[in-house]
Amino acid sequence: MKRKKSQVRQLIDQGRLEIVNGAWSMNDEAAVHYQSTIDQYTLGLRVIEDALGKCARPRVSWQIDPFGHSREQASLLTQMGMDAIFFARFDYRDIAKRRSEKTMDMLWTGSANLGSESNLFASGLYHQYNCPAGFCFDIKCNDPPIITNPNSPEYNWENRINEFVNFIKEQSQFYPTSHILITLGDDFQWKAAHNGYINVDRLIEGFKKFNPKIEDKEINVIYSTPSCYTKAVRDYVEEKNIALDVKTDDFFPFSYTTVSVFTGYYTSRPTSKRLERFANSLLQPTKQITTIAGKPYYFNNTLSQAIGVMQHHDAITGTEKAAVEKNYHKAIIKGMHEAVSYISSSLSSILGFSTDLNLRTCLLSNVSICDESDKDEFTILVYNPLARTTSHYIQIPVNDWTWKVTGPSGEEVENHLTEPIKDFSYVSNDIGGHVLKKVLFFRAENLPALGYKIYKFQKINSASSSAKGKVGSVDQMGFSDRYVNFDLTTGLLKSITINDVTMAVSQKMMFYKGWPSDSNAYTFRPDSNERDAIELGDVVNTVLINDGNLVREVKQVWKNWATQIIRIYKEEDFIEFDWVVGPIDQSDDVSIEVITRYTTELNTDGVFYTDSNGREIIYRKKDFRPTYEYTDEEPQSGNYYPVDTKILLKDGEEQFAVITDRAEGGSSLHSGEVELMLSRNLLHDEGGIIGETLREIEYQQLLVARGSHFVTLGMSSLGNGGRTMAAVERDIAQRKLLQPWIFYTSEDIPVKEQSFLNKELPNNVHLLTLENWIGDENKILLRLEHILEKDEDPNLSKEVEVDISDLFKTITIKSMKEYMLAANTPLDESVRLKWPQIIETEEESSPLNKKKPNGTR
Repeated sequence: MKRKKSQVRQLIDQGRLEIVNGAWSMNDEAAVHYQSTIDQYTLGLRVIEDALGKCARPRVSWQIDPFGHSREQASLLTQMGMDAIFFARFDYRDIAKRRSEKTMDMLWTGSANLGSESNLFASGLYHQYNCPAGFCFDIKCNDPPIITNPNSPEYNWENRINEFVNFIKEQSQFYPTSHILITLGDDFQWKAAHNGYINVDRLIEGFKKFNPKIEDKEINVIYSTPSCYTKAVRDYVEEKNIALDVKTDDFFPFSYTTVSVFTGYYTSRPTSKRLERFANSLLQPTKQITTIAGKPYYFNNTLSQAIGVMQHHDAITGTEKAAVEKNYHKAIIKGMHEAVSYISSSLSSILGFSTDLNLRTCLLSNVSICDESDKDEFTILVYNPLARTTSHYIQIPVNDWTWKVTGPSGEEVENHLTEPIKDFSYVSNDIGGHVLKKVLFFRAENLPALGYKIYKFQKINSASSSAKGKVGSVDQMGFSDRYVNFDLTTGLLKSITINDVTMAVSQKMMFYKGWPSDSNAYTFRPDSNERDAIELGDVVNTVLINDGNLVREVKQVWKNWATQIIRIYKEEDFIEFDWVVGPIDQSDDVSIEVITRYTTELNTDGVFYTDSNGREIIYRKKDFRPTYEYTDEEPQSGNYYPVDTKILLKDGEEQFAVITDRAEGGSSLHSGEVELMLSRNLLHDEGGIIGETLREIEYQQLLVARGSHFVTLGMSSLGNGGRTMAAVERDIAQRKLLQPWIFYTSEDIPVKEQSFLNKELPNNVHLLTLENWIGDENKILLRLEHILEKDEDPNLSKEVEVDISDLFKTITIKSMKEYMLAANTPLDESVRLKWPQIIETEEESSPLNKKKPNGTR
């Protein structure tokens, strides 16, 4: 084994073996958040470097299997020092056009903010990533081997060379240079690698022997690598002075055929998508607190690995089998419990405890199960992972008593009880535990930056302090400056007032009937006999369940499987739509795909905007593609896009946005509308792709999914507390991605409140990463990011200088070295390929924009 390792390193050092991509998994690009993408690349690339040295640093990305490609992925890759991306799956119409125009190789500008700095060479593979037809030499293939012995009755050497010439001639007509890349592989191949190499050796030898030509041009067939191919194309375009096609948008949605539109996976397995986001919100505090404590929790740990695997294009996508999904969940939950243990021991060390604080958390609070709060009294530690002060409304499942909540200074904190959104006793019937009858709300004010506050809870009376729900017509609910109005006839939402703007907004729960043969975990295709979504109808039950001073709530019920709470907070810039879908009624024996649709009076003319992996915003337009002619065989699914954190509408100065708590599929199919798909329950597996239907079972019944939309609106220009609506939306999305984490403890913690920073970061700067660096306890990895795009807010989008020399209380910075984004290559060692082609956007060419734009670094 030692000898083999040495041989592999030698091949790497000689450039004869190349590692591509190098992340922990080949991540999906639609349903992932950029923070998790960066983390899993960091993990994978560090493991490679430790094992194989710096010559093994990947220079290209090999994203050959994801179902479409995001612009933010391209941007992140350039910031990691990558030169190129190779992929296979993008729209069949785009492929046809690029082949006809010889633009299968292109330059992709991955960031509207970084401009030409984010140019990435992109190559669409001709035959995806498998072997050319007739040239698969693995044991699972039946293609004839190449026989070079002329005395053999099976001699076919020259004929096979001519067949390969024909393939080269076919592929080469679609690419802009005299170089083409031919892949030789497939899923689950190279089980008999020696067979493959013997036959490829014979191919190469045959081209030298028979010297075939295409239009009098010699053909040189060589073993190569994606990096070598990228360099060859770059040198060719420089020598011939030609320009590659430039791509500035993304490759969504991906349609394989006219009816196979891969937009269903944007939503498939919604609880799995939420679990990943939830786990990341614990991973970041774990890394922060253990680093502050000087007790290394290296990124090569159970939770980091589990979340890294979860980014895979058949994991976070929901396109795996149910048993595989459960295995992913098991690994994540194990990692979360391990992480809480690390946090507990680290905080104990920081506070000088000789024993462990024995912190605990409640992972089932969203279904009203929490042993830690099922007591007469208990204490929580609320940790804020943001490097700035924030306030947050805390929800804790409790018994139906009267409670006293005490803050860090002994002050009594206002609280009130409300009703759970649903009876979750089916969960306890399956796994045990006590379902608590009430939910307690209070506002954790001014949580310290990268710090915590302690709150105590005491039962003071067995009688309930909650108000009785008001059943029946509710025409208005909220506070004087933020409220919603309802239609008394239908019970549906009628308008929203927030941020000094009143906007007519209606909202409906609806569903698509899935086409029996063409909807599966990957694809979304409504039944062609009933194309548009079907309304669940009027709200059958409306209850004002909370009329408190902090939070006010109306619960709406459409069906026994479709419920939501509209929740208004006294001091928040959004309205929360807390929805529950399931178990979906399928008594009609049809596939059901549930959506919610928000309708405004904004005149949007088919234009809407979505985020790209939680970062930059991308322009969308119904029935339109920037780079090829759109055809509308699938008018619904063909206009769906991934929504990782936000979808928004604009009409002049008016703006309407929905921030999500997980990745969902979304669109604007009619002017002024936003629709988001919440859950899918399918009765068919078209083509047998997965081998089972997307009919999820959880706790011995069909899936129940719970989630939240955070709706905000206002005037896009300055206002909203001195901010643009874009800045408001960014703030909401960030606070929801990394919410304060609640830990329970039975210990008396003497320091009731503290920040681990000497000063907090500005509101437009985010502490993206703080973690120990593996192998050296005296090194930490620190990433800061500007959270706004360069034109989103005239004040907050400006460049910011941050002095980090005394930022942390327990960390003394003695020296610093800047690395590329994935932290595997020092900035001064990164040399990306420079392309002779000069690409400037209008903004870049302006003399007012010569400063380096903001971006993740």
